[in-house]
Amino acid sequence: MKDTQDLSACVTKLQENVLRWEDRLQSEHGGPEEFRQAVAELRAALDTLGRVGFQRLAQACEVAGDILEGDGRRYRFKQVVDKRWLTLWGTVVVPRRVYQADHGGPSRVPLDERCGMSGRFMVPELERMTAFLGARLVPAEVEDSLGEVLPEPPSRTAIQRVLTDVGQGAEDGAGQLELALQGTAPLDAEGDTLVVGWDGVNVPLREPAPKRGRPAERPTVTDTGTAPTAWKEAGVGMVATYLTPLDPQAEQPQRVDVRYSARMPETKMTTLVSGLVDQTIRAMQQSCYDHLVVLADGRREIWRTVDEHAVFDDFIRILDFYHAAEHLSKAAEYLFGKASAKAQRWFRSWRHKLRHEPGAVDGLIRSVSYHQRKLGKRSPRYRQASTELGYFRNNRDKMEYARYRALGLIISSGPVEAAAKTIVGHRLKRSGMRWTREGGQHILNLRVQVQSKRWDAFWNWHLQQTTPLTNLRMAA
Repeated sequence: MKDTQDLSACVTKLQENVLRWEDRLQSEHGGPEEFRQAVAELRAALDTLGRVGFQRLAQACEVAGDILEGDGRRYRFKQVVDKRWLTLWGTVVVPRRVYQADHGGPSRVPLDERCGMSGRFMVPELERMTAFLGARLVPAEVEDSLGEVLPEPPSRTAIQRVLTDVGQGAEDGAGQLELALQGTAPLDAEGDTLVVGWDGVNVPLREPAPKRGRPAERPTVTDTGTAPTAWKEAGVGMVATYLTPLDPQAEQPQRVDVRYSARMPETKMTTLVSGLVDQTIRAMQQSCYDHLVVLADGRREIWRTVDEHAVFDDFIRILDFYHAAEHLSKAAEYLFGKASAKAQRWFRSWRHKLRHEPGAVDGLIRSVSYHQRKLGKRSPRYRQASTELGYFRNNRDKMEYARYRALGLIISSGPVEAAAKTIVGHRLKRSGMRWTREGGQHILNLRVQVQSKRWDAFWNWHLQQTTPLTNLRMAA
């Protein structure tokens, strides 16, 4: 009866406090300070009520038998062991009956299993908050943020443990997770265009790397040829659906849905590209699209990778317009001189033609070649112009921007580049950060689900993987 009395006492105290403050606030003594004090007492009372109620609910899951059966084995009651669980209302101490198998082996705790707390020290609701915030903030900031809304926030160590466990679980079960998301949160196929793209962004790794720059001329404490931080290229990709506008000349394509992927540095972004290929195949199996597009910048490694995968054979290949315009700007500088009026006119004219006139890239190549011949063949500007001329020739089949716009297609890889900043840069490139590849991947595994708006589906999958159903029953 003690628990019942405690719960009833909490409810009674809560009611009495509210009535007492209600009378006070209705009097002439009421004011902002008194109201805030009343709310603070209400919050404290609700936290106490939550802890008592939580403990009652947990105890309702206890099993009282001395002998249990499960997995073809018999388990006998051994002892009662208290465990501290961190809840939304603070720490709750829960006494639990522990059972041991007749012939040895791991013990079983029926209450933990029935509450979904096996292997957990934090209730799943708080674990979810911690993982969600940890995908966006460093553990110290998560602790401070939760401290503003909870009576007892998890420590930084506990937060880091959650991020590691959840991130590694997503890594270990990547294949199962992808299939689960395909079933519970598939890519919205309402759009008529499927767009695939990927890009890279450098991240700081906790690995030695050769020092760059001029060697120190003054004496230093250490005089080695290596630095403690290596900057390597992580990969970010997307598979997205777009809806073409009714008036392509006046409106931009509208993105309907997107699935992001991100991987820490690896050779040729192998895992990233493999995942994007699988997602692309599933998207094409799910729906038929009027247009299929691969959109990226002009790096040869990306387009060589596209050539290596047959799934992209029928895709329209588009070189990001703004990367093309950047090379156009360089060509203008090399042909006519830096900041010259003629360079400005030539650049603006050809940028407009590339965007609006069919077949403009062929005319651009002829123009660059014509003006290049006026330069001395041994001059640096001639060699630099040759590089830009080669860029346009190598990518001419991906620069038919007037045709792409007439079809209502996106011609900018801005969404992928923005994802590289938001998914990787904003979390992994903060001041003083250095990452192991494993630790960085844990965070990226969470961030891609947040940015893809699939956190609910991801967390449901995580709970299914980490909450096995109990099969213990009373012995006959």
